[in-house]
Amino acid sequence: MSHARAALVAVASLASLLAAGPAAAATPSGACTDPAGVTVVVDATALGGDVQVGCADQAPATGTDALRQAGFTDTRDAAGMICAVDALPDPCPATFTGQYWSYWYAQDGTWVAYQEGSDTAAPAPGSVEGWRWSDGSAGPQVDLATLAATPSASTSPSVVQATPTGTPAATIGPAGPVQEQSGGFSVPWLPIIAGLIAVGLVVATALSRRSRG
Repeated sequence: MSHARAALVAVASLASLLAAGPAAAATPSGACTDPAGVTVVVDATALGGDVQVGCADQAPATGTDALRQAGFTDTRDAAGMICAVDALPDPCPATFTGQYWSYWYAQDGTWVAYQEGSDTAAPAPGSVEGWRWSDGSAGPQVDLATLAATPSASTSPSVVQATPTGTPAATIGPAGPVQEQSGGFSVPWLPIIAGLIAVGLVVATALSRRSRG
């Protein structure tokens, strides 16, 4: 194999790996059945979505880890705050309108608002975390007793019935968005791949001319 062809093969292989991108995320599959797992509830009913339930069963270190392990995808704004979950709302609000992704944990059958962001909060094994797009006055509309009583994965739905609006889940804690400690970022794969291919062609051409010389 010539040097030029070897260079092209190497660049093509690297480009194909980058094009594949990160591994596909899990999808919400219902409440945890393992007592060490962290159940995550996401209530997007105010945005036309559902109340979805997932399980973080890989010992999540933070609330953000739990959210992602449970099968949800967060989007950050310029300030590093979670402005969308599973692309809701779309697009992220440009200005604060009083609605945001409030962050909660279950305690004694009620929702309690976190006093810190999900990047630093450390959910305990067996706990239940909640997210709801709202004004922060109430946690996710779900029957916490039902989640706690889930006997097996086969009877643990990923989409659950929302609690009727007239009887919201009990809540404790002040309203207001919590600043996150860090934000995510997206990698511009297409420009990187195009650049690698261009560099590979230049190298291949130079090696080909050198071999001819």
